[in-house]
Amino acid sequence: MDNTTIQDLLTEVAQPSRYLGTEVNRVVKNPEAVDLHMVLAFPDLYDIGTSHFGIQILYALLNKRENIYAERVFAPAPDMEALLKEKGEPLFSLETRTPLGDFDVVGFSLLYELNYTSVLTMLDLSGIPFLAKDRDASHPLVIAGGPCTFNPEPVAEIFDFLIVGDGEEALVEVAEAIAVWRKSGADKEALLTQVEQIAGVYVPSRFDVSYEAMGDEGATVAVVKPRNPSIPRVKRAIVPELSKESFPEKPVIPFGKPVHDRLRLEISRGCTRGCRFCQASMIYRPVRERSVDDLLSLSGESLETTGYNDISLLSLSTGDYEQLAQLMRGITSGCCADGEKVAVSLPSIRAGRLTGELMEIIKNVRKTGFTIAPEAGTQRLRDVINKGISEEDIIGTVKSAFELGWTTIKLYFMIGLPTETDEDLQGIVDLVKTLRGLTRNKRAVINVSVSTFIPKPHSVFQWEGQITRDEAWEKICWLKESLRMRGVTLKWGSTDISWLEGIWSRGDRRLTSLLIRAWEKGCRLDGWSEYMDLGLWREAVEEEGLDWDLLCRRHRSLDEPLPWDHIDSGVTKAYLKKERARALCASLTPDCRYGNCSGCGICDFKTIRPVICAPLEDEAPATPVQAFEPGPFVKYSLTYTKVGNARFFGHLELVNIVTKAFRRAGLTIEKSHGYNPRPRITFSDPMPLGMESLEEAFVVSVASELSSGEIKNKLNQHLVEGIEIRDIAPFVKTKGPKDDTFRYKVQARSDLFDAHCLSKFMELNNFIIEKKGKKGNIKEVDLKLFVRGVEILSPSQLTIDLKGIDGVVIRPDLAVKHIFSLADDAAAHLGLVKICRIDEVS
Repeated sequence: MDNTTIQDLLTEVAQPSRYLGTEVNRVVKNPEAVDLHMVLAFPDLYDIGTSHFGIQILYALLNKRENIYAERVFAPAPDMEALLKEKGEPLFSLETRTPLGDFDVVGFSLLYELNYTSVLTMLDLSGIPFLAKDRDASHPLVIAGGPCTFNPEPVAEIFDFLIVGDGEEALVEVAEAIAVWRKSGADKEALLTQVEQIAGVYVPSRFDVSYEAMGDEGATVAVVKPRNPSIPRVKRAIVPELSKESFPEKPVIPFGKPVHDRLRLEISRGCTRGCRFCQASMIYRPVRERSVDDLLSLSGESLETTGYNDISLLSLSTGDYEQLAQLMRGITSGCCADGEKVAVSLPSIRAGRLTGELMEIIKNVRKTGFTIAPEAGTQRLRDVINKGISEEDIIGTVKSAFELGWTTIKLYFMIGLPTETDEDLQGIVDLVKTLRGLTRNKRAVINVSVSTFIPKPHSVFQWEGQITRDEAWEKICWLKESLRMRGVTLKWGSTDISWLEGIWSRGDRRLTSLLIRAWEKGCRLDGWSEYMDLGLWREAVEEEGLDWDLLCRRHRSLDEPLPWDHIDSGVTKAYLKKERARALCASLTPDCRYGNCSGCGICDFKTIRPVICAPLEDEAPATPVQAFEPGPFVKYSLTYTKVGNARFFGHLELVNIVTKAFRRAGLTIEKSHGYNPRPRITFSDPMPLGMESLEEAFVVSVASELSSGEIKNKLNQHLVEGIEIRDIAPFVKTKGPKDDTFRYKVQARSDLFDAHCLSKFMELNNFIIEKKGKKGNIKEVDLKLFVRGVEILSPSQLTIDLKGIDGVVIRPDLAVKHIFSLADDAAAHLGLVKICRIDEVS
């Protein structure tokens, strides 16, 4: 797609930086010089997808190979989707802006069932048929991976094949196989025959589906059988150990407001706590921990290449990491490249795991919120779900958090769990009251979050029914009334979204036509409450002849076939049945990392086994980056350009970009004092989004022994495309407010600037226009007072000098629109460049 078309699109959408693809650490290659050109497609908005650690891993691993180029694309927001359709333009990748239909492979990450409509949106915008059987050699291969592939059946017919399990090794092997196949000239069936031999690869077209009546409710269940008896089931791909090589030490730094704007450090994968409602505790087994040495080394490298100053520790259960205290001590004793101390975002700590040593370390962690997940209100129900924590553990942990200075506690509970009674709901209320009474701090707040239990494939409770939307809402309303107390807030997940997720979680191939019908009706971004339309889904379900309630609430028989039986997670069905029986007796199963093997079936104890981190022998482990004391701070004034794609950065984005560039350059910015120190950096008035500038300014206090010229050069090495420091000088304070005059260049796409119109305007004594204020209010101003000069350079180009008056400024496009009586559309497509500040001659 050409640059002019892209620029036109970006001027008409909110948050255009989502579509720029010029982030720090992105990979740029020549697509013509590789054997395989593929795109990693994330079926949700950029803000969500760029925060996903898995796509960062795959992006880095694939691009380390010289013969493969992997780009990125995310689901467009509704405004961009509508604009692409209106203009007849295809969805394009970020890095090279290649239409998706021109890639060799489009690989989707399936993390959440309610992203499925976005898969269709992305395929539709790319001119790629939805179903694999309808695509020919002119279309790219469409593949997928992610946790939803553990029940791939609802979307199986969309994909040529899917990768089940860990993708690091499997996807690279698959990519190399595709590259060789492309050179061979063989047909697609030859490729499918080859890749189905790779661990974790599921080829839906090689399995047949039949439907059988089951039970007295009129249910019909799917039976999936292989065409090739030698591959009866698809075994999940498992990476035996987490290596340094698979860690993205140069992760892409997102623009905008990503959900997690910090360095993410995967400290372990897998969990053997065995919570019976939890799918992740089964499909990610066994536990594999990274070593403290590797983590400290990786964090140091990544802090230098990203400019982050905050680390988030990733795992299913961070508190269970064997050497957490040693790791925290190593990270917090280090610093970023600019000498700033590293902050650690500590996620939920499992009740009972907050040791005295860990408490001492996290006293210095900035205390934003402390999260704990009791899941159930009574000990009986916690034992049913195998939570493995007591009320005493919960109370002790929250009490310690209050004593360490936390004032906000977040509690997670579930409603609708198997065997739940009214007493269990009352238990939630009683536990919250007890915890709120642990502190006299009037500022202390307990945020209670409630979600509906959804049965998931491969979990112990995969056979259970899900409560209806009405039942869920009744329980939530009761909790709302019962938790009306000071210092307690209640939030709950959408019952509509939970119900819809439950339908897809355990569905079969009959749901593919439902998906397409719902998408055709307008269903989009269903995981977002502001976009999800349950009414459209109801219509689609009825038109497909499906039983809306039966899909979700029906209890499955232990003996009936399940749509995902041909997917082998490694955990045996016999083990899940045994655990279900123990659940009904409220019997606990201990975590196998601390005791005997529980017999789940995942380990062969040769290549696949738990990997637990041993402590460092060195009592004083090396820190990621050696700390240093900053020297005296010097205040500078810097001018910079903001041109090309950079004109689409909002003000807060720009501040974030520049601040991270300082850190990557090793330049320490002075911080404010107080509870939450901020960098002392001040930018000039924000420019309108979409306007270029050759002269913007900011003031910053920097500690550095470098000369101003050296600071300028270092910064320019780390700034993003379109932003360049032009000048740097010691700051000189000026007296009083100053309304400057700036010169702008305005470029039209056609001959719009008529000298006669300009003459008429200049002859007027005043010219009253309406201007929208910062708060959206409309006020009248005299345009003649603001316009200090206009020079027509050609019928399509001019310069205009505009003066600010008492802090009020007029946009050049607004001024030009009124002077030349331009239509709204013509004014919206004017090219604007702020050239310089000018001195008026009195």
